[in-house]
Amino acid sequence: MYQHKKRNNINKVINEGVKRAGNVSNVKVTKEVIKSGTAASAAVSAATGLSVAATSGAGITSGLAAAGSVVGGGMAAGPAVLAVGPAYAGAKIFNETLFKDNNKLSSKERDARSAARIATKVGAAAGVGGAATITVAGGASGAAIMSTLAGIGGAVGGGAIAGTAIVAASPVVAAGAIGYGIYKLFGGK
Repeated sequence: MYQHKKRNNINKVINEGVKRAGNVSNVKVTKEVIKSGTAASAAVSAATGLSVAATSGAGITSGLAAAGSVVGGGMAAGPAVLAVGPAYAGAKIFNETLFKDNNKLSSKERDARSAARIATKVGAAAGVGGAATITVAGGASGAAIMSTLAGIGGAVGGGAIAGTAIVAASPVVAAGAIGYGIYKLFGGK
């Protein structure tokens, strides 16, 4: 029941935003970005459990260790594993909306979009690598990883769970920023 209400509230926010956007040229992009953010949030919630027990230090470390074990790693690999899904989805959304090929466009615009599609994939992969690196920046022990994630989460008023969510979502930002930068570099409008 709670998830249904949450989904309805998200749909209301999206629909209200679409109504107010009026002159936004690509409302579909906005909706897809919001959906991917929601999907990333759901992935982090599912992976960490986000129950009362999971919000403890031991619960978070256990959730991260379980996620990391998917690739044969431990807790240090957990945030990077959680970042793969949003990174893939974010790059795909950018490439199928903002940088979609269209044979009616000029060759310069098509070339810029083509370069951007490659760059979003590279950006997403680099973002996942960055997520893995930042997680162990303070050390590879459980305490050091938790401290790093709590520090990142503290920037937005949260703790280690917020830090994990930020690290897991950061490849989407990297994909979009690098893709858009390359698009502009290649003369995209």
